[in-house]
Amino acid sequence: MPLPLLLWAGGLIAGAGVVKGVGAMSDFEDAKRVGKSAEKHYRKAKDKLENQRIKTNSDFENLGRVKLSVFTTQIKHLVQVVNNSGKNARSRLSHFNQDFSVQNLKDMGAFEFDSLKIENGLVSGAVAGVLVGLGPALAVGGFMLASKAEEALTLAREYEAEVDIAIAKIKGSRRILEALSVNAHEMSSALIELAQRFDVVKVDDDSDLMAFEKMFALGMALKNIANTPIMESDGNASENVKAKISGYLEI
Repeated sequence: MPLPLLLWAGGLIAGAGVVKGVGAMSDFEDAKRVGKSAEKHYRKAKDKLENQRIKTNSDFENLGRVKLSVFTTQIKHLVQVVNNSGKNARSRLSHFNQDFSVQNLKDMGAFEFDSLKIENGLVSGAVAGVLVGLGPALAVGGFMLASKAEEALTLAREYEAEVDIAIAKIKGSRRILEALSVNAHEMSSALIELAQRFDVVKVDDDSDLMAFEKMFALGMALKNIANTPIMESDGNASENVKAKISGYLEI
């Protein structure tokens, strides 16, 4: 009788060891699954952010080209007409608060384009700053280095929490870039629309005072829209840009 009892007890102990081993394997598998899932979501969020960064930079570059065209075409024409007209007409240049001589218009247009390149750089820098330090500190392979299955699963859960925080920050950056794209698009569209209207009514002198006044008003509107900030110094998108420039479209 004692021998079967010992065998039975030994079987229980062995069975418990098998159950514990299976449980450990399950914890390791869970840790691996949690880690891979977190990495997948993190990479997806980063890819979306990168795609939006590319789009935003493209929108800013397009705005730079539109601004350059406006300053070297419509504004240049207006300044030439004013300079070739009477004293009263020339005095209107003071409203621009700029030296709008024909000789420096191209330089000024290039400056506008360079300014947008600087803004473009700020956009890239803001995104890069957000990404620095957001990379999850522990790769999935690191879980498997844990000495115990429970430890691996704990590390995986901590990793998952870090990734969730990083993804939330990435989404915030993407929203900023989306808002900047909207602002750039609004300004580009407004400038193109006004430039087309300017070309329809433009005159070559001030002999028709009413026509000249109309052209001048549109020229001022073009300048004011172009000078409207679309991005703050901290890289965030300026608010209410559409509302700020919509009034100039009613001229």
